[in-house]
Amino acid sequence: MTLQNDWENDVVKSLRDLALKYPQAEEGIACAGTAIEKRTIKVRNKAFLFLGKADAMLKLSDSLAGAVKLAAKEPGLYKPGANGWVTVKFDADTSPSHEVLARWIDESYRLLAPKQLVALLPEPGLPRKNSTKSAKSRSSKKKPKRKSAP
Repeated sequence: MTLQNDWENDVVKSLRDLALKYPQAEEGIACAGTAIEKRTIKVRNKAFLFLGKADAMLKLSDSLAGAVKLAAKEPGLYKPGANGWVTVKFDADTSPSHEVLARWIDESYRLLAPKQLVALLPEPGLPRKNSTKSAKSRSSKKKPKRKSAP
């Protein structure tokens, strides 16, 4: 089985495109050639988003309680798992809020990305188009060194 031809779901495409906007985000494949094969979006070899044909899995911390509440209301759509990983299912008839998923992708990235890359991002929310470039220009301004006492 390969996912090359299975990317017809607009929700999956949208989430993939959004996640790849984060600094150093790369696409890969987990469990290639098996029944549980998924696309991964990772940062420095740490996956922060797994995408299947009709589901996504991401890691949450601050939003985990909200995900548990959503799972209680809609158990077929949301499934909290071990260590903060949450699976979200979608199809043509049921699709979670894109805004919620975007926030969760942002949170998952921030949890798993190195601190140096997280520092490149604006406050929590969606990344800016050129977040890496603007953050580099901010970080190039060095703080003046304090003179030591004589």
